[in-house]
Amino acid sequence: MHRRTLAGLVACLTIVGTTATQMNFGNSHMRIHQHRTAQMQGEQERDVPACIGQAQEREGQTGKGSVDVRKLSTHLPLVQIETQEEIPGGPYKGEGLTDGRYTLAADGNEFITANMKIYDGEGDHTLYDSPEVKTQIRIRIRGNTSRKFDKKSWSVKTIHSNGENKNISIMGMEADHDWALHGPFLDKTLIRNYMGMNISGELMDYAPDVRFCEVVLNGSYEGVYVMMETVSRGQGRIEIEKPNRMRNVSGYIVELDNMLLIPDTGMDNFSKYTQKLRKNAFMNICYPGGEALTPEIKEYIEKDVSRFEKALYSFDYDTSAYGYWNYIDVDEFVDYFILMEVFLQYDTGNLSTYFYKDINGKYRPCVWDFNNDLENRNIIAEDDFYIRKFVTVQAPWFWMLVKDEKFTESVISRYRTLREGILSDKYLTGYIDETSAFLGEAVERNFSVWGYSFDPSLLDEETRLYPDERNPRSYGEALEQMKGELLRRLAWLDENIEILRQYSHESAVKKFNH
Repeated sequence: MHRRTLAGLVACLTIVGTTATQMNFGNSHMRIHQHRTAQMQGEQERDVPACIGQAQEREGQTGKGSVDVRKLSTHLPLVQIETQEEIPGGPYKGEGLTDGRYTLAADGNEFITANMKIYDGEGDHTLYDSPEVKTQIRIRIRGNTSRKFDKKSWSVKTIHSNGENKNISIMGMEADHDWALHGPFLDKTLIRNYMGMNISGELMDYAPDVRFCEVVLNGSYEGVYVMMETVSRGQGRIEIEKPNRMRNVSGYIVELDNMLLIPDTGMDNFSKYTQKLRKNAFMNICYPGGEALTPEIKEYIEKDVSRFEKALYSFDYDTSAYGYWNYIDVDEFVDYFILMEVFLQYDTGNLSTYFYKDINGKYRPCVWDFNNDLENRNIIAEDDFYIRKFVTVQAPWFWMLVKDEKFTESVISRYRTLREGILSDKYLTGYIDETSAFLGEAVERNFSVWGYSFDPSLLDEETRLYPDERNPRSYGEALEQMKGELLRRLAWLDENIEILRQYSHESAVKKFNH
């Protein structure tokens, strides 16, 4: 595969007192790491005391402290959003309802129209500067469990005054109209999504680009956010063919999702039909969407996915004529497998699991949502992970891939190679230190508002880790906890990665072989 042979060394940087080598570890394009770009431009290091964010008392019903936005000056991009009504998408349970509902706008829509300005010029940024971006947007609360958090995350779509989508570049990322503003709340380090996306982006064909920023909503300081590209089609994102009149098929993006009521975009593919997915899980078509997803295209996608799945789950899964490698980019799946194991991505195969494919191309996976990774889950489920210790081996598609010894050997070999570079202890812990130092005083501002989240007695069950001793009491403690979990996971994988061979041993796969 071509990306395994690309040049590696790009530049050496000295960041936060350690030498960090920025490398392109296999991708065909250069990944922009915001904190390293800032260092190259000569920005000063911003040390943050480890005690920042120790528990603070709630103020009023919202539980928020405050920052005087009139005096706000930040080295991060500054996002200002103004709305005329409350942003919809908050969860609630209506009378007599067993499942939750999401609030709607006054006109019954999921989104409201608002105005957004972004200050991202040279130097520090204030609300008195001239904005680099000034646009109308459509906005709603986004997420699954995170919708219940005090600090909200939002889905943002940039639009023209007539309501049509407006592709613009934000914070140096590729121009598009579809964005996610992620508000780290359960993740007290603030950096899991930023780090996970950027490490993945160095290895894989595509991972959403990300930038730190601070947000002011209707005159209220909301804290440190991560502006993220979404898993969507577009130049610089997932570049697959669009549907058109001459050819009523297209490339597509599907996501493994989990909910009681399957939407119209839910697929009736082979894995669903044969009940190989988890309870309430299904594959959802993310692209094409809306009117572009005609019944004919939906049927085409279902048949195309099922064609691969039938080959994968058949006795011919490892033969030259019907082998799975005829349908997937094996290198991409190997790297994805490793990343999910290193970061302990429990949602793999259930939520936040994306695959994409062009018309005549091969399937590739795409990462999303590292917020709960490295044991940052508020609920520790009693499942068979605590026996097998691997998170990916029972995910759809992957549980068959590990039945082939060529795939498991590729994972083992690639893991050993990456541990000498981008997945080394030094590189990853250095990355955490660099990023937290880059955030600097923005961390203090964030936790002047959300500092109460360090006291589990002030949190509800969705935003508290169990047992209570797992909850960090300060920002510094949160960073050390993340490092500790990461190093423990890597040490375990170092010792046990070869156990993967048991999944492809003849005794485990004989019923799948001739």
